[in-house]
Amino acid sequence: MTASKYPFPHHRLEAYTVALELAQQSKLLADRVPRGYRSFSDQLLRAAGSTVLLIGEGANRYSAGQKRQRYSEARGEVGEVAAALELLIALGLVPAAQGSLALVLAGRVGAMLTRLIQRLG
Repeated sequence: MTASKYPFPHHRLEAYTVALELAQQSKLLADRVPRGYRSFSDQLLRAAGSTVLLIGEGANRYSAGQKRQRYSEARGEVGEVAAALELLIALGLVPAAQGSLALVLAGRVGAMLTRLIQRLG
């Protein structure tokens, strides 16, 4: 995962790794959304990307309060990812099986972030 011999703190977080996998799966699903519904896929990709970036930012902050704030924001974003996935599945715009797998990843990230937030609180 690390590109250098000096890893960043977020490379040690499973939440970051799973969020990155969620972003990859979100991209695959978003690519399947037909024209006319692209705003939904754009929202999915934005929220998935923000989740990854906020976890990375939080892990690299020094104070517990700053970490907690970024992880809380990331948890909100992953909730938005889940809602976008559920919407795309409900509208029949993505295969339910693939969407459900991405929802499992979103649930894992949300649970890990909840635990991180509790530990910092």
